[in-house]
Amino acid sequence: MTDKIKRIPLQSEIIRYLQEYIEENHLKAGDRLPSQEQLLRMMGVSRTSLREAMKTLEARGIIRVHNGKGVYVSEGEDSAMPTLLDFAREKEKLLDMLEVRKVLEREILRMVIHRATPEEIEELGGITAVLMEKFRRGEQQTAVDKKFHYTIYRLSHNQVMYQMILSISSIMDRFWEFPLDMEDPFLASLPLHEKLYQAICEKDVRKAQAINERLLDAIYQDIRNQR
Repeated sequence: MTDKIKRIPLQSEIIRYLQEYIEENHLKAGDRLPSQEQLLRMMGVSRTSLREAMKTLEARGIIRVHNGKGVYVSEGEDSAMPTLLDFAREKEKLLDMLEVRKVLEREILRMVIHRATPEEIEELGGITAVLMEKFRRGEQQTAVDKKFHYTIYRLSHNQVMYQMILSISSIMDRFWEFPLDMEDPFLASLPLHEKLYQAICEKDVRKAQAINERLLDAIYQDIRNQR
């Protein structure tokens, strides 16, 4: 069984704390922040959480970390910090949504396998074929990828479940809209779509659920690695 998705703890809160510290102390480009040891005591967070936030701040050009010398405010911090906070919030929201997708899609797949007609499975097969052809040709495929998943939701033949999905589509759709400035997101998950379709054809509920969890875990890793 695959591991449960874990959200990034405290990252956005640490970023918000550092923003407020910079503003309240009127720090400018080139000014030094407290040492990491001091920040740990000030915030009461784990070293791992602080290190992750620091990596994100440095990758986005907010701070500069000089080993043995300290942490400094970078040029352009004033305009970049709000953007970074938006980035951290969206990242957290996407990870939260993946948790929701894991729960909902596990039951949806069971419904699809028990309720979808042969004609509907064939419809899903046609979408899968187009998706895999685009993937193998290196063509942009996000629209077809979205159609694949929403077709599965519809084939559950549960209107309450389907309407629930539609009610959160404003967040769901971010997975197919190049979130977090990703140029070509979630390529590692695409081959699993074909395996998922095959499991549905085989009417193997457990296999389909396991493949879907692997698919969502691959998406999680892509989001988790974005800075």
